[in-house]
Order: sequence, then structure tokens, then C-alpha cells
Amino acid sequence: MDDSLDELAGAAPKDSPTLVVSMSTFRLPAAPAGAAEAEDDDEEDPPERSAWDDLPFSRKLGERVSRHLAPLVPPAPRHLPDLDHATLGERMEEIRAAVKAGSCAVVHIVSHGFLRRGSPDDLMIVASNTRDQQAKTAFDVRRFLQDVDDDGTGRVLLLLDVCHAGAGIDWTRNLPRPERRIFVLAACPPDAQAWGGRFSRAVCDVLEDLAKGHAGVDPSEPYVRLSWLKDEVYRRLLRLCEDDACPEQEVVASELDGPDTRFLANPWYREDPVERLELRDRWALQEFIDTVHPTLDLHHYLSRASGRETASGLDVPCHFSGRDRELGALADWLARPEGDGAVVAVVTGSPGTGKSALLGVVVCCAHPKLSKALDTVVNHIPARNRPDPWEAVAAVHARGMTLSRVIDTIAGQLEMAAPDDGWTTQGFVDAIAALPVEPLIVLDALDEARESVRITVELLGPLARREYADGPRSRPCRLLVGVRPYGEWLQPLLLAASEPGQLLVDLDDTDREDLTDALAEYVEGLLQDAGTYPRRSPVRRAVARAVARRIESAGRSAPAGGGGEFLTAQLAARSIGTLPPLDADNVQEAVDRLPLTLAALLDGQLFAEDGLAWARPVMTAIAFGKGEGMPAGLVRSAAAAFHPGGDRPSREDVLEVLASMSFFLRRDIDPEYGTTLYRLFHQELVDHMTATAPVSGGPA
Repeated sequence: MDDSLDELAGAAPKDSPTLVVSMSTFRLPAAPAGAAEAEDDDEEDPPERSAWDDLPFSRKLGERVSRHLAPLVPPAPRHLPDLDHATLGERMEEIRAAVKAGSCAVVHIVSHGFLRRGSPDDLMIVASNTRDQQAKTAFDVRRFLQDVDDDGTGRVLLLLDVCHAGAGIDWTRNLPRPERRIFVLAACPPDAQAWGGRFSRAVCDVLEDLAKGHAGVDPSEPYVRLSWLKDEVYRRLLRLCEDDACPEQEVVASELDGPDTRFLANPWYREDPVERLELRDRWALQEFIDTVHPTLDLHHYLSRASGRETASGLDVPCHFSGRDRELGALADWLARPEGDGAVVAVVTGSPGTGKSALLGVVVCCAHPKLSKALDTVVNHIPARNRPDPWEAVAAVHARGMTLSRVIDTIAGQLEMAAPDDGWTTQGFVDAIAALPVEPLIVLDALDEARESVRITVELLGPLARREYADGPRSRPCRLLVGVRPYGEWLQPLLLAASEPGQLLVDLDDTDREDLTDALAEYVEGLLQDAGTYPRRSPVRRAVARAVARRIESAGRSAPAGGGGEFLTAQLAARSIGTLPPLDADNVQEAVDRLPLTLAALLDGQLFAEDGLAWARPVMTAIAFGKGEGMPAGLVRSAAAAFHPGGDRPSREDVLEVLASMSFFLRRDIDPEYGTTLYRLFHQELVDHMTATAPVSGGPA
């Protein structure tokens, strides 16, 4: 943690109060002489005078909650134990007044709770002097929430560790989102009991993990998402119930989505994206922030175009090599004038043949904003093969996506406003055709999409074949697709791309000598980056040539007829770059001894004998993830399925693997929880890991 929290605090409302109330001892005042007979007739004051059971754990829990909240809220929380009902009311009135004045308040309460007689929605919190079921000497939660909602501009987060804690919050779910200022996390449903302060213990455990960096909240998130907090507390609470061998307890909550839910600061937030994303060039990064749409997976396209998965900045050297004929054909296809019938181009080929690299170059060169920022990529491409910039480009990395997600991504990048009832596929196709400027739509990894068949049949087909005689253009868009050549469902798209005027690029159908030259150039550039060989070293060129020949030869003799050569070359260069320079006198002999098959390179770099004990289970678990990836907590649970003994790694074990294996990983942010998601960087790696996955003997 660092000074970024101080800067973050400046963005939150000033004088934001945080209050922790814990009730541990319950004592009734002695009744005045002669008062008993007078009070017996009061329906809300029954004759029973027994006090509530003490909660001896409550005071220490309140201290612990306050201690864990302190780094996350300005100013430090006040912990007030054993308040009588009048003092509790006064303190909560101070909170309400602060919220009315625009403050952001956090309140955590540990005590007994009961429902007002005849009013199942009225939750009453027991003070130190509350009589049994006597509402007038208890605190009325529902009235407090309604008072907060009725006036003021501030917000309140209320955490209730009391019995019946979920009572009276249903009405908050009906508040319009723009007006939502009340947020409640409750230890149990309205008809249930809260036991042993376990809700508060779970809150402390989650906040402690957050402070230690184990929670998985992404460093780009300035505040903790309340939906994440609720689910994490619930998971931890269930674990505590299991450990204590007691009945399960369910966490319930109000609606947690609102226009402003800035309550708990993320202690690992990094305001400076240069530090957060480890990007070297601040000015290039600023252009990146200003120009790139958040749904454009720039890292995917930039890393593929540059040939470097470890690209950490926009000024990274570009090592794209070969494929001159294919790239020139794509540039010519993109340059065809409107009216000549060119609509669809498909780049296909086996895994690792460079489909994404070709599409990455097209995106970097054709995107109207990226083409200005990515000089190292654009200028690396010979002018005769370089695609010209387009006025409107949408680029989609379809891995794990549904049809609706693809549509939303394209619409967002093309600044198309969705109808009030959302997009239908046909409505979206019509809207694309009605745009004033013909867009280029690039869709990579179609076969890795979650709904690849639906995307092809319901979206790409209509975009590729429909005629718009009455529209502003003769075609709705230009469509460029990258896909493996597998599956009957793909045949109509491949046939459409093979028709006159369209373009079908098959990277499996390539000149082997040209491929060897391209591989050698690629490997040499990566070795130069590694710094193992001096500049202009003839040994480096000889090593690169020997590696390229061996990889090409292995691909030519493979049963499937090749594939994966560029991925193998990338891993081979990474492996050789860590070795002492090879002897110039026997380069070929030395290269022949190296394990340069894709499987051997992956296993050697991932699971070296002196590597991390949990590397294989953790990476295998990630390989089975879907969509944008897995959060670290789920990786930890899933990894047990791939451990020989079914053991579960510690959080530290998982984080160590994620840090050490960052070369093989991609990161995204969960849109609902704000946590970091991890996935493997290449589908070929996914295929290898899932095909060779060891399975533990125990249940998972």
C-alpha cells in the first residue's frame, strides 16, 4: 500500500463518518419503586424483565472490524461499545445528519435484533438497556433508512450482524438506480438467526485479505465493488459455519448497484496506469487512454502484431515477419472501392500459424487512432503491404464471447446507441447498413467464441450476403474474420470468402521455404531482444536459421501437415535466450539437441524441475476456464482437482505461480466484481494443458 490512498480519499465526500457499534453486555436499569404496576398495562412493555443474553465476543469483534476498516475509509472509524438506546439513537442521528449534508457513511452493528410485533418489516436493534421485545427502547432500522432516503444527497452502507438482519430492505430494491443511496449487507434473511458474530468475522477476514493483496480486486479499481464484498463475505461465512460445525447462514443484501458506491477504498489501487500496467512510455500511454475504446482488446492485437506476448508498452519493437503475400492480399482487398462486391475476407489455418498476427497488423494499421499511436508496428510493415487507415473500425477478440456480447462490443466501438429494448440481431445488421460511413469489422478467434455457430449464422452470414439497394452503400460493412478451419458450421462462411471478389487466406497453404525465412527472421529478432547475443552477431543469425529449419521440418512431417510454427518459434527463442550463447562451430548440432517441439517447450518452461510445485495444477485449472478467465480465488479451488493428492494450494502458492507465469497469462477485469481474471495467452496452450491434464484421485 502507498500514498495513492491519500489521493483517493480526496475523491470521496469530505467528513465521511464510519461507525462501528458492538453490544456485548445487556443490563436493565432498576425500576423505580411503584412503577411496576403502572407499566404492566403497556402493550409494548410486557411484565417480563429478563435481559438479553450477553454477547461476550461482540466487543472484540467490534474492535477488529474497526481496525480492518480504518485503512479503507477516511477518517478512522469510531468504535462505540455497549450504548444505551438513547445514545445509540443520538449517534445514528449524527450519521443521518452527515448523510443529509452529502457525506458517505459506513455503519457496522453487532448486537441482538428482533422484529416489531405486528410489523415483520420493522427490524429493531437491541441496545444495552433494551427490554425484551420492547420497541421503544430499541433502534428502528427501517425508520433510519427511510429518513436517509427522504432527504439529503449522501449515501450510507449499513452492515448488520443481528438476527433478522434482512428485514425491511426489500423496498430499497425498488428505488430507481439514479436515486439509490442506501446499501445494506445483512447477516441473515428476515426469518433467520445470526450466530456467534460469524458475519462480522467473515467481514474482517475479507478485509484482511484485501489489505494483504489476496482478494483479487484489480489495481485499476479505485473502490471495492459492493457486489464482490457481499459474495466474498457470504463465501467466507459459509466456510466459518462449516469449520464451526453449525448450520449455514445466508448473507442477504439490498440492491448493490448504484451510480456511486464509493465506500471502501481499494488499498492496492494504482492511479498511475504507467505503474499499474507497467507501460513504459507515459505519452504513448496517454494517447492509448484517450483513443482506445475499452472493449477493444488492444493487448491481444498489439502483442500478436508485434510478435511479442510480453509487450509492455506501445513502443515495443515489432517482430512481425513473413506472410508478405497474405498481408499484401489483405491490403489490396481492403483498398477495393465500394461497389465491387468485396464484403468478406477469412483468414484461416491451424493453431499457431499466425492468424491473429495478420489480423493484429490489419487492426494496428487500419484503425484510425491506433495507426497514429503504434508507429513501431505500422512502420515495420513495408508500404506495399501496409493497409491504409479506415474511418471506422471495430475489432473484436471473440474468445469466450456470446452473440450479444459481440454485438455490444461492435456497437460500442462504432458509437452506435442501442435501442431502449436492446439489440436484436436483425436490427443491428440494419443499423450497420445505415451508418453514414462503411465500417471495417474485424473478428478474431471466431472458433473460440462461446456461441461461435450463432455468431456465424445469425450475424456474419447476414452481414456478408445481404444487399442494401435502398441504403447509403452497396454493402453494409467490410468483414474480416480469423478462424480455425474446423467444423461443418463454418463451411458457408468459407464458401462465401472463396467466391469471386471475396478473399480466403489459408495459412496452412504456404511456401515452406518462405515460412523458414519468416521463422528465422522472427527468432533472430526475439533473440536480439533477449540480449544473449551481441548486435549483428553472425552466430545469432545462424542459431535463428537452424531453429527455423528444425521447426519447419517438424511441422512439415507432422500428421496434420503443420501448424503452430510461430508459437513454437516464440517459445523456442524465449528458451534459447535464457541459455549461454551457443558455440559458433557447432550451432546446428547444438540446436538439434534442444527440445524444440511445442509440447516440450511448454512443459520445459512451465514445469521445470526446479520450478514451482503448484505451477502445473494452477496453470491447468486456468486452462479449463471459460470466457474472460478465472479469479484467483476460483483458481485456488480448482487447482486441487489437478494435484496428485487433491491438496489445495495456499493463497500465497497461487499468487506466486500467477506472478512467475505471467508470460503465459492474460488478465481481464470482471465487469461485475472488479476482480482480476486470468486466462492462458494462446489457445494452443489451452489445448495442450487440457489434453495433458493430470487429475487428482480425490473429489473436487
